[in-house]
Amino acid sequence: MKKNTLIDKYLPQYTFNEFHEIVVNRPIENVYHVAKDFDLSKSRTISLLFKIRGLPTKRMNLQNFIDDIGFTNLEENYPYESLVGFWARIKIAKIPSYDDFANNSISPWLKVVWNFQFEELEKGKTKVSTETRVLCVAPITKLTFGLYWAIIKPFSGLTRKKMLKIIKDDSESLQISG
Repeated sequence: MKKNTLIDKYLPQYTFNEFHEIVVNRPIENVYHVAKDFDLSKSRTISLLFKIRGLPTKRMNLQNFIDDIGFTNLEENYPYESLVGFWARIKIAKIPSYDDFANNSISPWLKVVWNFQFEELEKGKTKVSTETRVLCVAPITKLTFGLYWAIIKPFSGLTRKKMLKIIKDDSESLQISG
């Protein structure tokens, strides 16, 4: 039975998506804490791909990157899921509230959500997944974003895998007192 997730609450239907996961040998709370604000610059691949795409690379910890790119921290369910997103018509815009997002208050052409989800497999072992969902609201966006997605998806997938590896490495290098 599938649990209710934030990503399902915000964007149950979508046009495109991407999903990746990794198992981390640490307790869920530790992994969640690391994942909230890890340093993306620990991967030269991520830094290079961001530079090529023209994304900000000055402040590469996750929360600063989210702010710099114009995403919104939408909601979190500690220690199981954190969700960010944006919507766009002409450019990326902050999302004022769940109700605005659900009711298309700006008539967006595109809605995007991106999560990190955490599942305790057993004591001291956590599955971390990340999913990106894109809803093309306007018909023309399905075509234009579809072309963009076809080009960018392999690089997006590589970036997500590198992010999960950073989370795993950072989490497993932490000393846990007990």
